Amino acid sequence: MSKSVAKQIETSPIAQWLGFSVGEDKDGRLYTLEFDEKHIGNPLIRALHGGVIAAFLEVAAQYELGAAIGPDAKIKTVNTDIDYLASSRAQPMVARVSISRIGRRLAFVEAIGWQESETKPVAKARFRMWIGKKK
Repeated sequence: MSKSVAKQIETSPIAQWLGFSVGEDKDGRLYTLEFDEKHIGNPLIRALHGGVIAAFLEVAAQYELGAAIGPDAKIKTVNTDIDYLASSRAQPMVARVSISRIGRRLAFVEAIGWQESETKPVAKARFRMWIGKKK
């Protein structure tokens, strides 16, 4: 696991609240949202809140981009487009992030989240992220 990603997780309040963690498999980094009752949006169907899913995918995308461009980068989300493809369950969610393009000031990043199988995604998000330098 990237040391910079691990450090960001340790110091990020949103990552701590989400129960966010990162690991690796043969295809790259996998980000995990641990299940917590506070993540439930609809208690009748016990589904994760859409905002929790969106925040999880956005944080995963920011960490992946930060690992790709280095610790001196300042990253801000400019635009988010998320598709909720299936109802979530009261269980952990996993995401894989891919970077489509990194330009001088913008990066295009996609995150796909699933619960039971990577072939059955729950949500897919696309981000445009601004890249700057930390002062």
